[in-house]
Amino acid sequence: MSLPRGNGKSWLAGWLAAEALRPDGRLFTAGAENVLLSGSFDQARYVWRFARDLLGDGYVATDNKQSMSLRHKATGTRLLVKSSRARSAFGIVGARIAIADEPGAWDTIGGQMMADALDTAIGKPGTDLTVVYIGTLAPATAGWWHDLISDGSHGSTFVQALQGNPAKWDQWSEIRRCNPLVSISPSFRATLLEERDKARRDTRLKARFLSYRLNVPSGDESTVLLTVDDWERVCGRGVGVRDGRPVVGVDLAGGRAWSAAVAIWRSGRCEAVAVAPGTPSIAEQEKRDRVPRGTYQRLADAGVLTTDGDRRVPRVEALMNRVLGWRPEAVTCDRFRLADLQDAVGGRVRILPRVTRWSEASEDIRALRSYALDGPLSVAPGSRDLITASLAVATVKTDDQGSVRLVKHGSNNTARDDVAAALTLAAGALARQPKPGRTRVHVVHAA
Repeated sequence: MSLPRGNGKSWLAGWLAAEALRPDGRLFTAGAENVLLSGSFDQARYVWRFARDLLGDGYVATDNKQSMSLRHKATGTRLLVKSSRARSAFGIVGARIAIADEPGAWDTIGGQMMADALDTAIGKPGTDLTVVYIGTLAPATAGWWHDLISDGSHGSTFVQALQGNPAKWDQWSEIRRCNPLVSISPSFRATLLEERDKARRDTRLKARFLSYRLNVPSGDESTVLLTVDDWERVCGRGVGVRDGRPVVGVDLAGGRAWSAAVAIWRSGRCEAVAVAPGTPSIAEQEKRDRVPRGTYQRLADAGVLTTDGDRRVPRVEALMNRVLGWRPEAVTCDRFRLADLQDAVGGRVRILPRVTRWSEASEDIRALRSYALDGPLSVAPGSRDLITASLAVATVKTDDQGSVRLVKHGSNNTARDDVAAALTLAAGALARQPKPGRTRVHVVHAA
């Protein structure tokens, strides 16, 4: 279950824990061991206290720096508390019920390992484990928790999520629908209204409001490549024409990743294509990446995503054959697989290798954001879904000097930010092109 913050999720987790320990509870199994999982002991203590207060007498409570637990004296039924750290991801096979509180706040590495351990424990013979996840999606904008909610109900998994419509984010009816506790808490209602009014004036606060009050993962300028508002501005523009020859940004695959290319013409028109491995199949890649069924297939049906035979790593030629159809003025890329790119092009187009240090990456990102905010960047309808899907998982990091660069996320290249990387490279290359009517002057100093 996923709900916005402030709607009693921790109390609900505590109530479930109490139901598993109370002899007349609907989740009770005499002598069973149950587990409460949280990002830290401090967070778990809130849930643990809710459960303790609901149970009353007849229980032994342990709460110290090393452990927290509750035990029913008469039957030995127990609740153990574990954090989401990697070393805590073992020893849960014998549990009857695992209650996971706020998984979006779990640490990245340990949280993934804990989720994998739970999945493995569910599938082991002789086990009867039920896992209950309760939390807000934020701060996760990608990863296993975000994917679990997005994938929806199927098989033995049931997903229920209250999420707002971003197009109606500041309408009170939509806010009330996503926050059911406003019906019994006047102070909570007042807090939401105050936060909404502030968010209308500040895009950073709007991102927080969307994430924490409407349960729609979002980010401000410090964490996302392009804000939702900027990308909607791009999609709302009239699409530019193919005037002249475009510049093309290329991001080549390694491992399981896709290869991607984005072309931008001087009119601002951009088009994108991607090439995925042929093995595993598109359906298997959807399952592995935990995206809703049919997501990649729709891109393939639209012709913007192709597969390279039965290969596990797409050939550079498979992408460049499509790129050369744009008749590009130049192709820019980072230095990864540069030799392969040069061989595939065979001198037919100019290649501009890009060193992706912090400063160079910042230059490209600033160019992209400027084109998105003030124009003329527009996107061809056929490429819109492919670029949108990639921007949704593309995140950036800022260093102490204010420089910014893309950050790769996801294990085994399952965060599909390849197209966003190509888009950024293309925008930077376009910004560095001489403006029409200007002439480059090369000065040679004689000896």
